[in-house]
Amino acid sequence: MSEKVYCTLNVQVGGGPKISASSMMEVDAYDKIEVTIEDGATSKEVQVQPSGTGVKFLLISSDQCGKDLRYEVNDGASSTSPISLDAPVHLFVGGGAVAALGKSPVKLLFTNASGKAALVQILVGRDATP
Repeated sequence: MSEKVYCTLNVQVGGGPKISASSMMEVDAYDKIEVTIEDGATSKEVQVQPSGTGVKFLLISSDQCGKDLRYEVNDGASSTSPISLDAPVHLFVGGGAVAALGKSPVKLLFTNASGKAALVQILVGRDATP
Protein backbone atom coordinates (compact mmCIF):
# COMPACT_ATOMS: atom_id res chain seq x y z
CA MET A 1 0.00 0.00 0.00
CA SER A 2 1.44 3.36 -0.96
CA GLU A 3 1.47 6.61 0.99
CA LYS A 4 0.58 9.92 -0.61
CA VAL A 5 2.91 12.84 0.02
CA TYR A 6 1.73 16.34 -0.83
CA CYS A 7 4.19 19.17 -1.48
CA THR A 8 3.31 22.85 -1.81
CA LEU A 9 5.85 25.57 -2.49
CA ASN A 10 5.33 29.33 -2.57
CA VAL A 11 8.16 31.67 -3.47
CA GLN A 12 7.70 35.42 -3.74
CA VAL A 13 10.14 38.20 -4.44
CA GLY A 14 9.23 41.37 -2.52
CA GLY A 15 7.47 43.61 -5.03
CA GLY A 16 8.14 41.01 -7.71
CA PRO A 17 6.88 37.71 -9.04
CA LYS A 18 5.29 34.93 -7.06
CA ILE A 19 5.63 31.33 -8.14
CA SER A 20 3.57 28.55 -6.63
CA ALA A 21 3.73 24.84 -7.28
CA SER A 22 2.15 21.80 -5.76
CA SER A 23 2.39 18.10 -6.39
CA MET A 24 1.47 14.72 -5.00
CA MET A 25 3.74 11.70 -5.12
CA GLU A 26 3.25 8.16 -3.97
CA VAL A 27 5.89 6.39 -1.92
CA ASP A 28 5.97 2.92 -0.43
CA ALA A 29 7.53 4.07 2.82
CA TYR A 30 8.55 7.20 4.67
CA ASP A 31 10.51 8.00 7.79
CA LYS A 32 10.48 11.08 10.00
CA ILE A 33 13.61 11.55 12.05
CA GLU A 34 14.30 14.16 14.71
CA VAL A 35 17.76 14.40 16.19
CA THR A 36 19.79 16.95 18.15
CA ILE A 37 23.24 17.67 16.73
CA GLU A 38 25.26 18.98 19.66
CA ASP A 39 27.71 21.82 19.18
CA GLY A 40 31.13 20.33 18.46
CA ALA A 41 29.71 17.17 16.86
CA THR A 42 31.80 15.80 14.02
CA SER A 43 30.35 13.37 11.47
CA LYS A 44 27.40 12.42 13.70
CA GLU A 45 25.74 9.59 11.80
CA VAL A 46 21.99 9.62 11.16
CA GLN A 47 20.53 6.61 9.31
CA VAL A 48 17.89 7.76 6.83
CA GLN A 49 16.99 4.46 5.17
CA PRO A 50 18.12 0.85 4.76
CA SER A 51 19.41 1.25 1.18
CA GLY A 52 20.19 4.17 -1.06
CA THR A 53 17.93 3.21 -3.93
CA GLY A 54 14.46 4.49 -4.60
CA VAL A 55 14.57 7.79 -2.66
CA LYS A 56 11.85 10.06 -4.06
CA PHE A 57 12.23 12.97 -1.68
CA LEU A 58 14.41 14.18 1.12
CA LEU A 59 13.72 17.11 3.43
CA ILE A 60 16.27 18.34 5.96
CA SER A 61 15.35 21.19 8.28
CA SER A 62 16.87 22.71 11.41
CA ASP A 63 16.17 25.35 14.01
CA GLN A 64 19.78 26.50 13.45
CA CYS A 65 21.28 27.14 10.04
CA GLY A 66 24.46 28.60 8.62
CA LYS A 67 27.86 27.70 7.26
CA ASP A 68 28.88 25.97 10.50
CA LEU A 69 26.14 23.32 10.41
CA ARG A 70 27.02 20.87 7.65
CA TYR A 71 26.01 17.45 6.42
CA GLU A 72 27.47 14.88 4.08
CA VAL A 73 25.39 12.38 2.11
CA ASN A 74 26.70 8.84 2.51
CA ASP A 75 25.62 5.91 0.31
CA GLY A 76 26.97 3.30 2.73
CA ALA A 77 30.44 3.34 1.18
CA SER A 78 31.52 6.95 0.71
CA SER A 79 30.36 10.49 1.36
CA THR A 80 29.87 13.69 -0.60
CA SER A 81 31.70 16.88 0.22
CA PRO A 82 30.11 18.74 3.15
CA ILE A 83 26.98 20.75 2.36
CA SER A 84 26.20 23.76 4.57
CA LEU A 85 22.68 23.73 5.96
CA ASP A 86 22.56 27.45 5.22
CA ALA A 87 18.76 27.78 5.10
CA PRO A 88 16.07 26.48 7.44
CA VAL A 89 15.08 23.82 4.87
CA HIS A 90 16.83 21.82 2.17
CA LEU A 91 14.23 20.05 0.03
CA PHE A 92 14.91 17.55 -2.75
CA VAL A 93 11.71 16.44 -4.52
CA GLY A 94 11.90 13.79 -7.23
CA GLY A 95 14.57 11.34 -8.22
CA GLY A 96 16.42 13.93 -10.30
CA ALA A 97 16.71 16.36 -7.40
CA VAL A 98 17.87 13.59 -5.05
CA ALA A 99 20.44 12.47 -7.65
CA ALA A 100 21.86 16.02 -7.66
CA LEU A 101 23.20 15.25 -4.17
CA GLY A 102 25.79 13.01 -5.82
CA LYS A 103 25.11 9.96 -3.66
CA SER A 104 22.09 7.79 -2.90
CA PRO A 105 21.37 8.70 0.72
CA VAL A 106 21.64 5.88 3.24
CA LYS A 107 22.88 8.07 6.06
CA LEU A 108 23.71 11.70 6.69
CA LEU A 109 26.82 12.75 8.62
CA PHE A 110 26.39 16.03 10.52
CA THR A 111 29.07 18.39 11.79
CA ASN A 112 28.11 21.30 14.02
CA ALA A 113 30.51 24.13 14.85
CA SER A 114 27.78 26.78 15.23
CA GLY A 115 28.16 27.32 18.96
CA LYS A 116 24.65 25.95 19.66
CA ALA A 117 22.94 22.59 19.54
CA ALA A 118 20.79 22.17 16.44
CA LEU A 119 17.46 20.33 16.31
CA VAL A 120 17.36 18.64 12.90
CA GLN A 121 14.29 17.07 11.32
CA ILE A 122 14.55 14.75 8.35
CA LEU A 123 11.72 13.40 6.22
CA VAL A 124 12.53 10.80 3.58
CA GLY A 125 10.16 9.04 1.19
CA ARG A 126 11.15 6.04 -0.90
CA ASP A 127 10.16 3.00 -2.87
CA ALA A 128 10.45 -0.12 -0.75
CA THR A 129 11.00 -2.31 -3.82
CA PRO A 130 12.88 -0.16 -6.37
